[in-house]
Amino acid sequence: MVMLIRQFSTLVSNNRMKLSTKDQLVLLQRLSRLIKSGYSLMDSLQMLEWDPKLKSASHFISRSLANGDSIDKAFEQAHFHQNIISYLYFARKNGDLESMLRHCSETMEKQLAQFEQFQKTSRYPFILIGFFAVLLYFIKTSVYPAFTQMVLSVSGETPAITTYSVLFVDFLFNFSACMAAAALLFVPVWLLWKTRIPIDLHIRILQRIPLLYGFQRMKTTFLFAIHLGALLKSTVPLKDALIIMQNQSHHPILAHYAMIFTANLNRGIHITTVLPSLTLFETELFSIFLKNNNAQELAHDLQIYADFLTESLEDKWKKMIAWIQPLTFCLLAGLIIFVYLSIMMPMFQLINSI
Repeated sequence: MVMLIRQFSTLVSNNRMKLSTKDQLVLLQRLSRLIKSGYSLMDSLQMLEWDPKLKSASHFISRSLANGDSIDKAFEQAHFHQNIISYLYFARKNGDLESMLRHCSETMEKQLAQFEQFQKTSRYPFILIGFFAVLLYFIKTSVYPAFTQMVLSVSGETPAITTYSVLFVDFLFNFSACMAAAALLFVPVWLLWKTRIPIDLHIRILQRIPLLYGFQRMKTTFLFAIHLGALLKSTVPLKDALIIMQNQSHHPILAHYAMIFTANLNRGIHITTVLPSLTLFETELFSIFLKNNNAQELAHDLQIYADFLTESLEDKWKKMIAWIQPLTFCLLAGLIIFVYLSIMMPMFQLINSI
């Protein structure tokens, strides 16, 4: 009984401490500003406790740091987002906490803005699709059977367009049901087995999904450029930086590629020889490594390139969102016209035959 009470109290305290993504972003932004103003990490966390929303998480992180945990471990135990933990891991390795907090908060802010834009843009189309699905179900179960029976009783045969319409609507419902069932089955299985799938197979699966592959390629290149650039900027040797990247567990593809680089460097093979074979890296990365032999110049170019990739990702996401409403409206308009013709054309034929 005592164990159950302790487990329940721990669960309640963890739920109170867990922040939403927006509150996590607020904490990061304030922490970055305080450290930039000259406050130490512990003093900054104590000042963040003044905000009732951030008090529990800030106090927990302070206590974890006081107990000797690393900063990324403390934030992980406070249930922060994986991307934040990743940035803090590299901040611990390169010693530039303020800069990494700033980069992390800027990236998170853009991602949240993009997600909110997607929600606003897709809300109305999804509502329309829901209403139209209910209407189509009513037409399928009530209108079409009654209409078919009426036409059959007058003309003695069912018009071909009505027969095809019924078959098409049945196909739409069956296809939608199969897709929904497949999604409900696939998503839990993917989340369960994602970490157990060999990384090579994971990459091959991504390559077979064109839209997802494009975003993942830009994301992997961005993470590699921003983190390697920060490590090189803090005078960490290239090989040591790759080993640091290899030992992190937050981005398995990045760790896998870093391991390939390290293994080839140990055999005396230059990075530019290996880069073209790594499909989740953009081709511009090869040009950057081919151009620079100096570590500081390479770090500078990688960070500039990471900024370009951020803008490209943002533009690509906006273009994709911009197509949601037009495609939805065109699809619904086509279906409405099809249903209308499937009813009205037999009616006109019936009127002409009388």
